[in-house]
Amino acid sequence: MRRIIIIFSVVLALVGLIAGGRSSLGTAAQDATPTDLASHPMVGTWMAETPGGLALSTFAADGSVVMALQPTTTGPQGTAFVSSAVGTWEPVSARGIHFTVVQILSDANGKFIGTVTVDGYPEASADGQTLRDTGAPGTVTIRDAAHQVVQVVTNPPLVTGVRMAVGAPGFPEGTPAASTPTG
Repeated sequence: MRRIIIIFSVVLALVGLIAGGRSSLGTAAQDATPTDLASHPMVGTWMAETPGGLALSTFAADGSVVMALQPTTTGPQGTAFVSSAVGTWEPVSARGIHFTVVQILSDANGKFIGTVTVDGYPEASADGQTLRDTGAPGTVTIRDAAHQVVQVVTNPPLVTGVRMAVGAPGFPEGTPAASTPTG
């Protein structure tokens, strides 16, 4: 439990640094070829509906991306605990991007068992409030602890998302719960 709290705290700190634009984690190569990503419509934080459930993603103006996904998954190595996904992105069109993120997999004892690499191609809507990733030409690559490719999924399923805002976290439309009288 303590390990989960520490990991969660580190992820929150990193997301805060990246979202605030104060990250000093860039490399000299990135600094040598500046690109104005700040005006790209994908920059921001999104609530996405994925085949594995809800996912939170922040695409920062420095080309970095952090995704908070479900904490467990079942795949070729069985049921595993997964880290947040961290990586980079670049524009491929006025509203579309290509991102690459990596998740670390561990077993119930915390032993490293592999990674998952996701290459995605989401595109923001014309108003910049929703995104859609049809899966093409994306891939999901699963590697074992020796970094050997175990499985490659091409053209993964559709992912959609909503831009998050203060007071509007982006949850999908649901059935309203019956109100309880306060009395």
